[in-house]
Amino acid sequence: MADTGSAMATPGHETTNEDNLLLSHLRRLKGNLKGLFCVHVHLSGLRASNRKPHFINIAARCFDDLVNNRETTLFQLSNVDLILLCREVPIEEIDPVIDKVRALFNEDPLTFGEAGSLDDRFTTWRDLSQAADFTGFLSTIGKLVEEAAKRRRKKAKSRAGTAVNLLRGKPLEPGNLSVINHKLQGVRIADLIRQQTAVEVFSGAKGEVLFREHYVAIAGLQKRMSPDINLFSDTWLFQYLTETLDRRLLAVVARKNFAKLSESISINLNISTVLAGDFQHFHRSVGDNTRRVVIELQLIDIFADLQAFHYARETLQDQGYRALIDGMTPLTFQYFDPGQLMADYVKINWLAEFLGEMPDERIAEIRDVVENTGKEKVILARVDCEEAVKWALSLGVTRFQGHFIDTLVEAMISKGIL
Repeated sequence: MADTGSAMATPGHETTNEDNLLLSHLRRLKGNLKGLFCVHVHLSGLRASNRKPHFINIAARCFDDLVNNRETTLFQLSNVDLILLCREVPIEEIDPVIDKVRALFNEDPLTFGEAGSLDDRFTTWRDLSQAADFTGFLSTIGKLVEEAAKRRRKKAKSRAGTAVNLLRGKPLEPGNLSVINHKLQGVRIADLIRQQTAVEVFSGAKGEVLFREHYVAIAGLQKRMSPDINLFSDTWLFQYLTETLDRRLLAVVARKNFAKLSESISINLNISTVLAGDFQHFHRSVGDNTRRVVIELQLIDIFADLQAFHYARETLQDQGYRALIDGMTPLTFQYFDPGQLMADYVKINWLAEFLGEMPDERIAEIRDVVENTGKEKVILARVDCEEAVKWALSLGVTRFQGHFIDTLVEAMISKGIL
């Protein structure tokens, strides 16, 4: 059975140290090189828009079967490259997985070279069974570790530039996680719940509210609960906290009089929360008004356990709720057909890079996916400009959410057309 290594790193988040883990692992293997080889997947060479955390994690999950059933170990480096170490594994079992990952990014110039050719910049295969080749690879990884250390030092000096780093403070660590989680169970959050509207736009400059998403303002929560701790500093530890946050959010939203709601609401939950007892308490509060509630589920959570997702989605829909898939972009359409998830809505996150970047045939493919999924199910989210709306309308998408839409909603309300 394979050595499965540690938890995956988040792209750009160098506090996870798989670089060092790989270096240590190689040093342990130095005396036993028989049948050893590796595949280096150069994801760091992808366009910035293709190096999003959920794409990298989806790519890494493609190797799960190999890692679980063969003598292989996957390392996700701090620069988002993947290193697959293998011993006595048939090449024909690895090629299909590499092809699957390549297909995920098949419009990125990094993948344009023919697989296995001199022009292939996507992967590098290395035979490590010879001492000289192994020593050379060990040196290469050593340099990567040094570069990662430099990035960490540089990042420590300048912690601005991303939404994550706008929240200052000491990093969230396993040592303080239980204390933070305990505080989260008792802190007041009702006044920190914000709303963002999703709308459908019709011809004649008219619109209709689809739902109002309810979420907790994390910056305010951190300031109130632990101003000295950066809750976003570790994605995976924060994910653990979201399960407690789910329960708190459900308890607050459950106080609403659902029978008198003039508009539907949505809440974003972990799949584990939907399958737990706290959601059943919430369900009793909703009563016969489940059609007024949309439950949003994250794509990365879905891929972590498809069986649990299908059970949760079927249960929600049987109870009358509407299920929404959050966290997609047009790039994910290359990986799977969202219509197969059988959700009521699918959110596609807008990225500015999509303007003028996609060839006509790719736009046609996306239009086909939108048609197959159902135009009435697709919502363009994180809309921050008018160009995003025009782009979506050209694909037949008429449902939107985001900061630009917030401004638009205010204007439509003031004119009495919403």
